[in-house]
Order: sequence, then structure tokens, then C-alpha cells
Amino acid sequence: MQKMDATLKELAIKQADLCKLFGNASRILILWSIVDGERPVSEIADEVGTSLQNTSQHLALLKEHNIVSARRDGQTIYYHIAENELPKACSILLSLISANYS
Repeated sequence: MQKMDATLKELAIKQADLCKLFGNASRILILWSIVDGERPVSEIADEVGTSLQNTSQHLALLKEHNIVSARRDGQTIYYHIAENELPKACSILLSLISANYS
């Protein structure tokens, strides 16, 4: 059996880190709340049922990993799903979960 190279191991570490982000129900709910468009942090917090501070911390982590993007309008920060392949992957995952756990 052939050993896996360093590049493949690094990809595995990155995938595991990404999966950890989705291991938190609040972060999943936050993503679901902005799936149809951008929203300010206060609205996201209200919908998800978490504090403004907690929601902001989750959003900062998601932004750090390029899962969400933000724009500022005055003192209000609006968040939306980042434009990459991740939303498509999340949609597939949600379909699988819905089919297996409904």
C-alpha cells in the first residue's frame, strides 16, 4: 500500500477543519437564515435566537473561512453567503439529511 503524500494529508486536515465549522447548530441556522440574501446581524440573531454577540462571533468565524462575506452600510454590517462552491455543497448535504432523517 502506498503512503499518502503531504499534500493529500494537508487537504484532509483542511476538510476536517471545515467540517468542525458545521458541527455547530447555531452556525447552520445562521447560514440558513442568509441563504436567500444578505441580512444585518441583528436580524440574523433574532431569527436564530442567539445573542448579538454570539451571532457576531459565529459570523466572524464563518467569514474567516470564506463561508460568508460582509459589507458595511454606515454602522450596519450585512452578511451573505460567499460566492464559491460551498453553497452548492451545503445544499447537497441538506438534501441528504432531509432524505435520511425526515
